[in-house]
Amino acid sequence: MTPFKNIVGQETAKKILLRSYDKNRLASTYLFYGPDGVGKWAVAIALTALVNCLEPLKDADGKTTDACGECINCRQILNLTFGEFYPAIPLPPHKSESEAIELLNEFIQQKKKEPYSIISSKRQTTISIKTARDIKRKAAIMAPPDMTRVIFFYQMEKMLTSSADSLLKLIEEPPPNTIIILTARDPDNLLSTIQSRSQKIAFKPIIPEKIEEYLTGRSDLTEKQAGLLARLSEGSIGRAINLFGDDDESPARQVAFLMFKTLIQKDTASAVATINELINPRNRGETEMVLLNWQSFLADIIQMKFGKDTKNIINLDLLSELEILSAKFSDANSFSKFVAHFDEFNRSFRLNVHIRPAITALVFNLRKYLNQSS
Repeated sequence: MTPFKNIVGQETAKKILLRSYDKNRLASTYLFYGPDGVGKWAVAIALTALVNCLEPLKDADGKTTDACGECINCRQILNLTFGEFYPAIPLPPHKSESEAIELLNEFIQQKKKEPYSIISSKRQTTISIKTARDIKRKAAIMAPPDMTRVIFFYQMEKMLTSSADSLLKLIEEPPPNTIIILTARDPDNLLSTIQSRSQKIAFKPIIPEKIEEYLTGRSDLTEKQAGLLARLSEGSIGRAINLFGDDDESPARQVAFLMFKTLIQKDTASAVATINELINPRNRGETEMVLLNWQSFLADIIQMKFGKDTKNIINLDLLSELEILSAKFSDANSFSKFVAHFDEFNRSFRLNVHIRPAITALVFNLRKYLNQSS
């Protein structure tokens, strides 16, 4: 399939980019923001293909609908081998340049195989100042005739502040025939100067039906399995993919639920001790999956307390236990603070280097709001 047509959802983002292309008004810098795993990477690749396609597709009214996906430029771009596509990817600490290249190639191959995948690391990842300087140096060389260079900073919030500062001039005065694409979960995690110089495009969660369709089309999952993963995904294909292999008896989800129940039902000291025992402080990706499951449990409790029925419950198999937990939140104001604090922690967690102290502080703070409800 052609690049834009292959993207699930994100109709508004696609319309904005295609309309701007037809009017020859593409921005020099874009900021794609929204949850991980909803298509920011895929749309960046599709836009790169469109601006370099030799024969873009048009509808009966002459409006551009997509890149052809077949010309030499499109094939190289979709294969992630295009010479004028410069990706800057967050990498874990590495000892040498050759190791960095190996890590980057491994990331690229995973994204080539599955563009929606969320690639996590046991170690803290960053976009280094060296990467930023290398990109700036390459950008100073004029792009070949009839080609548009695309500089792509993936997960920009993981860029060191010093690295981001070094990019300001590049964003303020981009070279000719160059488009810069930045992605982030939340624009507010970026420098205000970078935000102000970028055209922001929001990426929204994808409806469960579309995620289920995508999963069943690309795997041997049953409809029941795909449906559960779609509900657990919180609108992210990438999250659903990362849950592959999990089912109603998934050990990972069951352990996460055990921790969640401990948080709600036990005293603060017991909750801290139990959760610290079960959390792996050396595996950030695993901890993020625990928090993702907690988010789905909270979403279900919100639905129980304020929704009209249970049709939107994510964890249907845990319904009776979740109903018991929801009764622990007797005060609406304290519950609202509990949810808000958890959401704020989730947004900032990936920037926190130390997992165990961060989780311990989270438990103490959430227990404070819970005690107000008891």
